Amino acid sequence: MPTAAFNFIVLFLALSAIWQQHAVACQLRLGVETHFPPHIIQKEQGWTGLSIELVQRLAREIDCQVVLVGSPWLRSMRLIEQGELDIVSHLTFSPERQQIFAFIGPHHVEQIYLVADPTAIPSVTSIEQLADEVDLTAIAMLEGAYYGEDFARLQTQPGLKRQLVYISNNLDKMALLNAGRVNAVLEDISVLRYWQSEHSTTAIRYQPLLAIHKGPVYFGFNKKTLSDKQLQQLNSAWLKLHSNGELAAIVAHYQQRDNALQLPPPQPQL
Repeated sequence: MPTAAFNFIVLFLALSAIWQQHAVACQLRLGVETHFPPHIIQKEQGWTGLSIELVQRLAREIDCQVVLVGSPWLRSMRLIEQGELDIVSHLTFSPERQQIFAFIGPHHVEQIYLVADPTAIPSVTSIEQLADEVDLTAIAMLEGAYYGEDFARLQTQPGLKRQLVYISNNLDKMALLNAGRVNAVLEDISVLRYWQSEHSTTAIRYQPLLAIHKGPVYFGFNKKTLSDKQLQQLNSAWLKLHSNGELAAIVAHYQQRDNALQLPPPQPQL
């Protein structure tokens, strides 16, 4: 083989290897819940949803690709610890979690309500009543979810603790309520409104009856698998896309009534 041709082949293979390494390095693995509309939506043709579109646009800004990994919330948290995931969404900030995650966003203001058919349960006007006065028998909530300090304190008390039904994924909550397996659920109002838009004939009777918690939630990026440089690039990209209105335009596409989806001002915690 002529020397020039041989050298060309060697150079081509070397450049291909470098390109492949770069491509792999720019893959961001996002844990996605089974079905959590409008934030994560599973259809026959694939995954979509607000959280997915936001993180895909963010990744594209730094020439990275998002790989979607189907995983319930608690399993996603374990995969983060094992270095097998790079991103989770809907993460509430805490100093403890900051040891593991860089918080970019927030991407949503979570508004958790006690949701039920008001004609089927006793009247409830405060969280405290659920711990010592009102027994709803079965209230479904996502295992491992954080709904504020007040609720965290009360959910350990016997009066409320015995009513809580912990489930592993968001899809089951509304299904259990609709089937009469639980009498109430703890749900974000944006999820309730989207569900009602899809099941208008049966879902309208369920209403947000009591505000439980309101607060920002973030994309959590794994500090074990991403470098400080990558995290800074991602945060800078979020600030840019927030400032130029691209993120707000994505949110508007999924907006339901009550203005349930809110894009908060950036407040990163790296």
